Amino acid sequence: MQSISIRCVMIVLFAVFILFLFYFSRLHTKEEISLESTAIVKGNGSYKLEYPNGVKQDVISWSQYGQDKFIDKLLNKKQNGFFVEIGGYDGESFSNTLFFEKVRDWDGLLVEASPFMYDMMLTKDRKCYMVNACISKSLPAMTFVLAGAITSAKETLTDRHRKRINSEKITYAKDKHWAHPNDTVKVNCLPLLKIMKTLGRNDIDYFSLDVEGAEMHILNSIEWDYLNIDVFTIETDQNRDQILSFMKQKGYKWIQKLLGDDIFKKIR
Repeated sequence: MQSISIRCVMIVLFAVFILFLFYFSRLHTKEEISLESTAIVKGNGSYKLEYPNGVKQDVISWSQYGQDKFIDKLLNKKQNGFFVEIGGYDGESFSNTLFFEKVRDWDGLLVEASPFMYDMMLTKDRKCYMVNACISKSLPAMTFVLAGAITSAKETLTDRHRKRINSEKITYAKDKHWAHPNDTVKVNCLPLLKIMKTLGRNDIDYFSLDVEGAEMHILNSIEWDYLNIDVFTIETDQNRDQILSFMKQKGYKWIQKLLGDDIFKKIR
């Protein structure tokens, strides 16, 4: 009888131990939100960064051209805002939004089409939402030419950008961000509105758009009547005149050109 009781106690203790392990693993695993066949991941915010204090001396900044500091001033050092960065890259290099997340306590969404760069992004463990997808309202998927920071969708690839990829591939093919040069990958597309509704958001304080020539495709896919977007930085080294005209039609004031990007603010 006593041996049976001991056995029962051992079984109960083992079951409790298994439940504890399950709870602990759930507690320390990134939250995932399922959206069709694509998972939106919420990071823990442990920030495993290569440059935890930014890439510039005497100032906390990760942007390539100082976009984060410019937008911070434009928004009067706004706290607890929400960003969307399409072309999130690895989540740190050239990031226009990491400053707002770390310093101004913002939440936000990073969208990266390259599955290779997205995997690198996840290792940075930012606290925002992250998704491996392309943004489109008309296409269910797009095919991307993998080329590090200048990865581009075949559907929007210009001859000029194709020549740039072929040229820079010779120099950068061995760089860690240029894994699998020449490869293409098919990526699921999602409407931005569907993602934002899943997150329960319709206000975006800052929208960073840098997608190597697909900017107009994404701008045309935005549901402007439902999403309230305050400030944009848009890479405009391709199709600049078209983008300037489009943003004016949508009720945005042109603020300034900052090297490769143009900055727009909604007219209130």
